Amino acid sequence: MNPAIEAAVRPELAAGEKLLWTGRPNIVRLAWLRGGKTALFAIPWTAFSILWTGIAWLFSAGNEDSQLFFRVAMVIGPLFFLFGIWLFVSSLIKAFAVRGTLYALTDRRAIVLTGGGRSRSFGAGDLGSLFRRGTRRGDIIFRDALPRGSGDPEEQAGHLTDFGFFGIADPRGVERLIREQVVKT
Repeated sequence: MNPAIEAAVRPELAAGEKLLWTGRPNIVRLAWLRGGKTALFAIPWTAFSILWTGIAWLFSAGNEDSQLFFRVAMVIGPLFFLFGIWLFVSSLIKAFAVRGTLYALTDRRAIVLTGGGRSRSFGAGDLGSLFRRGTRRGDIIFRDALPRGSGDPEEQAGHLTDFGFFGIADPRGVERLIREQVVKT
């Protein structure tokens, strides 16, 4: 275990709780899942809005018959542009917010600590149904912990990457540890 991660996780542990594993996500993978794909979509969206506004301006300039189209296009185009900029910037903020994310596994639960100081804990009941992607580096998703549309609004607003370990080394070994040490079926 990494001593720096262990020191950051120690305050989260309850009395008598034993730390079994600690890790960090692959930041590039987690950032891609958290906001990278949306940021990539925002680029052509914004480019199209600029093209839309430019073409509308060119075709309606000097043509009195198309004044209504020009006015509508001049309102819609900049709104699409502003939405594209907002989408891009907010996605990048989400992607950069994954820095400092830490994962821990104890004999009682799994813990996800985010860079913003938020902590999310998953007990044995949340870890009964796991979904693993990859063997050498991959993800473990806590399927039983995923919100089902009722309950805590904070959990409903969460992102999929809040409900598992993403971009970790040896997900197969961590899954085995969860099944043998935490869930104890």
